[in-house]
Amino acid sequence: MPHPDYMHDVTESKTSTMWVVGVVAAVVIILTFFDFDDSRPVTTIPVNLGGQPAASVDRELRGLGFANIMYSSPIETSATVHPEWTVVSVDGAGQTVGLDSWIMVRVH
Repeated sequence: MPHPDYMHDVTESKTSTMWVVGVVAAVVIILTFFDFDDSRPVTTIPVNLGGQPAASVDRELRGLGFANIMYSSPIETSATVHPEWTVVSVDGAGQTVGLDSWIMVRVH
């Protein structure tokens, strides 16, 4: 039968190991939310785009360097702008984001 002090050492060792694993996991999770690549080009999504023709907004966003633009209407979601659409809103308007970010333009 194992000595009682031996069982205490095993339990303490497992607790210490789990604590270290927990700390490492927490650090990894936190670091995934930080973007350390400051060389990535960024710009601000324009505000007040609502009410404009979707084709005009598309030209403006692409002129700023955005390439990943999606359009969401009550009927469909498309990567292609339809000339009859009018912009209702742009998700994230006023925020500074990377040029490789997906921009969601809500249209009707």
